[in-house]
Amino acid sequence: MPTWSAWSIMLFAVFFIFFTLFPTLHWCIYIPEQNVLLAFSTQVRKRLLYTENRFHGLFLEMNPDGSVRGSPEQRQNCVLKLRSVKAGETVIQSAATSLYLCVDDEDNLKGQPLYSKGDCIFQELLLEDGYSSFLSPHTRLPVSLPSKQSGQKHGAPLSRFLPIMNTVAEDSQIQEVKQYIQDLNLEYDDPLGMRHRSHTLSSPSLHTKK
Repeated sequence: MPTWSAWSIMLFAVFFIFFTLFPTLHWCIYIPEQNVLLAFSTQVRKRLLYTENRFHGLFLEMNPDGSVRGSPEQRQNCVLKLRSVKAGETVIQSAATSLYLCVDDEDNLKGQPLYSKGDCIFQELLLEDGYSSFLSPHTRLPVSLPSKQSGQKHGAPLSRFLPIMNTVAEDSQIQEVKQYIQDLNLEYDDPLGMRHRSHTLSSPSLHTKK
């Protein structure tokens, strides 16, 4: 009877021969898109974080100076990148300024350029109504937008956030559209220049040999 060591050598030899003969098969293992085994950079959701109470409906906005407040409108500084670094743990970064959303010892939200594991990882809890709460790494309590900056008198909490799809056009896209409109000669009877390109367009059926 072969010993355990002999069985190990035989098993290793079988796998070695198998992957040598079929070198591409080991790349065929399916991993779901949101699996935590994927690289850190692939776990990104570009979202707007909407929050509301009986007084306001606001979007979380992170400004270049690091201040965090609520905006009644969707703006470039409201576009955020949510990264899943571990099951239930999320890092939030501004898409416009690359600042990280973090908290200080008193759970005040702030934007900072350097990532800190102790200040910038939030535990994301999905609520029954589709909203999410982000728990502070310090106190494990839900973080909230500052009520004074949001124009509230009584400090009603703004701690329930709804991640919604980004619909804010990037500056580069806006510039491309503006440039395209400027290049159009609307006073000309062929503003798109299709007449000059008509000789390059043809139907395949017209050139088929019968």
